[in-house]
Amino acid sequence: MDVDKPVREVMSRQVITADVNESLPNIAKKMIKYDRSSAIVTKNGKPIGIITERDISRKLLPDDRKPSSVSLSEIMTAPLITIDHYAPVSDAIRMMISNNIRRMPVFRNEELIGIITSQNIVVVSAEMSDTLQELMESDRESMLISESEGNCDTCGRYSYQLTLIDGRSLCEDCTDARWQEPTDSDHESAYLEG
Repeated sequence: MDVDKPVREVMSRQVITADVNESLPNIAKKMIKYDRSSAIVTKNGKPIGIITERDISRKLLPDDRKPSSVSLSEIMTAPLITIDHYAPVSDAIRMMISNNIRRMPVFRNEELIGIITSQNIVVVSAEMSDTLQELMESDRESMLISESEGNCDTCGRYSYQLTLIDGRSLCEDCTDARWQEPTDSDHESAYLEG
């Protein structure tokens, strides 16, 4: 994963906010409607906490509390642990691990612009893993066929352009001789002799 990538390139831009005076059922309906697992709680337009599905289930259900009787300030997690949009993903990972959290609001100056979640990080990790695999395959191919100068392993002549094929350094003439043209009985394309 590219852990130096800025958080703003990984974060979700869709963030649900709720005023601290809103009812829990209203915010739960928003979370369901927009398929979000959290909402940022605000007071006078400024973010002050976060409420998650986990908060709702752990703080209401065990005590059999009625959602409409619970204020957001009772179950929200505060103060907010936030990160700047320019911070590298590695900082977000460290902060999330050290604070045992799965999501973190992202700010530009003092403005809420998104949220980074553990799921965002997993998606980026998977993408980077695919990219790394492609890079490794490309590097492996360049190691199998590379160019240098020296004596040809087949004819012994010195060449300024040897090609490494199957672990052997070959001059241009010997490299060309290894290719065999298909015959009429062989309808496959040309291949490298073993």
